Amino acid sequence: MQKQMILYVYDASFSMVGIIELYASLIWSDRYKDCGDFELALMYKKEYLDILKKDYYCSIDYSDHYSVIEKIEINKEEESPVELVVSGRSIESILERRIIAEKTEFGDEENEVSLQDSVETLLNQCIINPSEPKRKIPNFVFKKSTDEAITRLTIHESYDGNDLYDAISGMCNDKHIAFKIIVNASKQLEFSLYATRDRSNDVIFSPFYDNVKSSQYFSSIEDHHNLMVVSKDEYTYITVFTDAEEPSGLARREVHEDASTFKENKQTSLTDDQIIVKAKKALKDEHRIKTGFEADIIPDVMYTYRKDYNVGDKVKLEDVYGNNEIVYISEVVITFDENGFSVLPTFEEIDWTDD
Repeated sequence: MQKQMILYVYDASFSMVGIIELYASLIWSDRYKDCGDFELALMYKKEYLDILKKDYYCSIDYSDHYSVIEKIEINKEEESPVELVVSGRSIESILERRIIAEKTEFGDEENEVSLQDSVETLLNQCIINPSEPKRKIPNFVFKKSTDEAITRLTIHESYDGNDLYDAISGMCNDKHIAFKIIVNASKQLEFSLYATRDRSNDVIFSPFYDNVKSSQYFSSIEDHHNLMVVSKDEYTYITVFTDAEEPSGLARREVHEDASTFKENKQTSLTDDQIIVKAKKALKDEHRIKTGFEADIIPDVMYTYRKDYNVGDKVKLEDVYGNNEIVYISEVVITFDENGFSVLPTFEEIDWTDD
């Protein structure tokens, strides 16, 4: 029996106002590091506009996320029926509606502070309990994580006028964690942080298990550099390298960067130690030896999304030659159209180490 996706539609108070069962296509994307999104295409009927309104919300059974309806299009092409296209982003995008209005600092170079506590402080200032009551978003709550992968993380950052979404997303991306907002049983917007889960021993996508259509393994040094020359000014520079000893000869791969590119927010200058830390991070993140494993999987063979794996999880991929790699799921795209139902994960190289 072919699966069907039902789109549930809710008003601003999260009361259900209707469901959509008949449509041409529905594409729903869940992402680990960024907002998800959706697009619904269906034949135009005036009554659809009574429930598919901008700033209303929607959900599907196959995802934990809700999305905000942000765009409505009515298209008419020659000799074709009128088409209605509705799209938007996952509810995490509402953080873009607030800025960090007052300068806020968390820790310093000598004393970092809890990342989770810092995120909660920003949400309290901007959304949950702001000094200006009109900035408050009712029924928005913060759910504290007890996962050590979250509680052990520390930061030192400063913000002044930043977009709230960018600030929190940047904090999370730097530490390779994520955040989500769900609508709980009390119809509250519940914010929480979460980390990847290692399922690589239990979830294996392999041609030997008949759950992979095709695969490609690669390893590349095209963008690899192991030494960075950072210009502080016209006459002063710092040499930074990632190996235990300064590389030489053909093994030395140099790249140049200006120190100003490492400045954040309203920083006027950086210390040498700050430059070295940021340069080493850039070498590790942007100039590393890149390896990867690409695969086109057959969904629901052995493993089911949200039951056996989720966005952000680490899983194992392997090919017929014995190459294998632990990767993480950065995105899952759920689609229903004339070709039927599909669930397609996107796998990405793990470019960080767990401390």
